[in-house]
Amino acid sequence: MKLVGIVINDMILEIYGIFCKNIITGATNTTFTTMEWVMIELLRHPDKLQRVVKELDAIIGDQNIVEEFHLPRLLYLEAVVKETLRIHSQAPLLMPHMSSETTVITGYIIPKNSNIFFNVWAIQRDAEF
Repeated sequence: MKLVGIVINDMILEIYGIFCKNIITGATNTTFTTMEWVMIELLRHPDKLQRVVKELDAIIGDQNIVEEFHLPRLLYLEAVVKETLRIHSQAPLLMPHMSSETTVITGYIIPKNSNIFFNVWAIQRDAEF
């Protein structure tokens, strides 16, 4: 196949297809997993589920369709989703970073070129934050 003076062979098209599938799968999988955790947490806490239902009834009513303009008014539902994301993080560890120089953080010496991992799971459960 020729596209604007560039020859695109079958291998490049196959790699591109795999790349696109991975992006779509990654995006939909994380969204689905978050929705699943929201439902699990609401089922574990029926009083919170009732509060979400009341908020939806008050704001959406009998329309049964949530529109984008409703979202800023669904404050409790937003809080439930944010709390779920805090408790059930999609990425418990962030990408590692490397220190560019030796430094001291709260009494700990971090040597130059050290790999540093951020434990999101622990940070999100720290009472100080």
